[in-house]
Amino acid sequence: MINPLYKSLLGLVMCGIGGSGFSHAADPYPTRAIRMLVPFAAGGAIDLMARPTARKMHESLGQPVVVENRAGAGGSIAAEATAKSPADGYTIFFGSTSPLAINPAYFEKVGYDTLRDFTPISLAVRQPLIIVSHPSLPVKTVQQLVAMAKRQPGKLSYGSAGPGTSNHLVGELLNDAAGIDIVHVPYKGGAPALTALLSGEIELQVSQPNTMMPFIKSGRVRGIATTGAKRLAQLPDVGTLVEAGYKDLDIIGWYCIVGPANLPAPIVDKLNAAVRQAIGSREVRDALIEAGAEPGTSTPAELYALMQGDMARWARAAKIAKAREAKAR
Repeated sequence: MINPLYKSLLGLVMCGIGGSGFSHAADPYPTRAIRMLVPFAAGGAIDLMARPTARKMHESLGQPVVVENRAGAGGSIAAEATAKSPADGYTIFFGSTSPLAINPAYFEKVGYDTLRDFTPISLAVRQPLIIVSHPSLPVKTVQQLVAMAKRQPGKLSYGSAGPGTSNHLVGELLNDAAGIDIVHVPYKGGAPALTALLSGEIELQVSQPNTMMPFIKSGRVRGIATTGAKRLAQLPDVGTLVEAGYKDLDIIGWYCIVGPANLPAPIVDKLNAAVRQAIGSREVRDALIEAGAEPGTSTPAELYALMQGDMARWARAAKIAKAREAKAR
């Protein structure tokens, strides 16, 4: 027969355990700050998209979403850090075409598998790329740039946000398509590359319109071409690579939010809703459109399909870039 006092104490202990477990399970996510890893330096194109998105996500989630810049290796450092984080929803990644679709094809080894090691949450933005020049370079169109590059092979240089980024590979795709040799100079993000361009250290940069728009409008850099099928409404005087005859260079980059693999569905749903609310807000949406970007969200399944499809496309571009690098050695 069980001692009544022991039975009573046992009941209290079990109630305490059950109550504790119930309380923990009922804690609404999130209960603390969320880290948003950004794969390039502060002040670059992706950083300028991530920060307003993070601020708006804070409003719906009720907890700070803190942007943390982890630059290097074409975005792979931040991607790998995300992939190796606990699947608890407190580390998310504002990723892009470069680390998620290009790097696995460009680099011999990265510390993650895009389709296995991440949980898709939502698409955030689509945006073409833009080629800009220092205003001292005497070219205003793609045709003039190509003609100059053919007269001076290996003399011109373009900066990018790092090796294996979409910025880098667009430059190499143009080199290949036009039969020219503009030398690639990688930096640890778009902002350091822009500093080099403004100082005249390099003649050209491949970047994103949202970074370059203010500098184009002030005359500190000159827009040469964008990579979309049509001109940006915000830059009507800047032509496209497609218009210049390079029809295969209709390239649109994308930016998204993912988490580590195996994020619980309720957390994914809550984050997806927060991204949708942030990107759909007038403040963020208007800022992105003004900068030449196309805001747009997705379901996790739609984002997975986008990543899967673009990985195959960029694999060809990575082969072209690596072949050029091997030839230059």
